[in-house]
Amino acid sequence: MTLGVTLSSTSRQLPLDDTVRLAREARDAGLHSAWFGQSFAWDSPTLAALVGREVPGLHVGTAALPVFGRHPLLVSGQAQTAQAATGGRYHLGLALGTRHLTETAFGLPYQRPIGLLREFLTALRPLLETGEADFHGELLTATTPYPAAVPGARPPVPVLVAAMGPQALRVSGELADGVLPFLAGPRALAEHIVPAVTAAARAAGRPAPRIVALVP
Repeated sequence: MTLGVTLSSTSRQLPLDDTVRLAREARDAGLHSAWFGQSFAWDSPTLAALVGREVPGLHVGTAALPVFGRHPLLVSGQAQTAQAATGGRYHLGLALGTRHLTETAFGLPYQRPIGLLREFLTALRPLLETGEADFHGELLTATTPYPAAVPGARPPVPVLVAAMGPQALRVSGELADGVLPFLAGPRALAEHIVPAVTAAARAAGRPAPRIVALVP
């Protein structure tokens, strides 16, 4: 087990220099990672890339980027750029977001969220691994007429999902590298989240997923 800290969230926005300073203090105190929430202010993959480049040795991650209003090709470019900038220390966190924010802010219908998550991950994984995609789903299309690999973005960016419900956990176990449960206590983790996502990963022939528990 490793310990990290959240340095930016929807309710806490700091100047960039202060965020870098806190990240450096976190690393020097022995923490392993720093995570950055997505808001309507900072772009979290960019912030993670900048902090990770300024603070060697610290793993950085986005926790988490809503898939509604975004496209796998664009997210792949952001994630690979952050991975190249940090020398392989970036982790991409995705989320379904909420109906209220999706419909109010983006003007998009919050429909078939689990289906969108499945298609988003299916299209995103080959982009991160090979820089190419040829996916045609019911909810989105992702193809690469030109290569989309970023030089130096290795190893492939790990993808985690802010999943807690049974359907989201199943999709995450099948297609992601782990989950980012928020405000889940030890009992919920032990009895619900970890068994569900681990069983789904095992059934899909994937390694045991990483669990990044976000707590206040």
